[in-house]
Amino acid sequence: MGVKDGRSFHEMNYESGCDSCHDNGIRVRPSDDACEACHDVDDLAEATTREGEEALQNPHDNLHYGKETPCTECHGEHEAKAPLCSECHTFKFDAHKR
Repeated sequence: MGVKDGRSFHEMNYESGCDSCHDNGIRVRPSDDACEACHDVDDLAEATTREGEEALQNPHDNLHYGKETPCTECHGEHEAKAPLCSECHTFKFDAHKR
């Protein structure tokens, strides 16, 4: 099994085997379809909705990519990742699950 020390967001899937997430092979990041088998992008977008001047800073429905940002651009089970937006913007994502 890959590195998982300190990472447990998807621990419930470990007993189901690596291919329960790694649908394109063990050495390849999971596809968005694999993530969306458990996570609904519309629910995520609603949960991360911002208001006022921050309305366009929703990481799951943003100005540049809408709801099409690949999940693994911002999230990783085996390695901590920063939000893609933080490469150019200084938005704060206090609840970000790396």
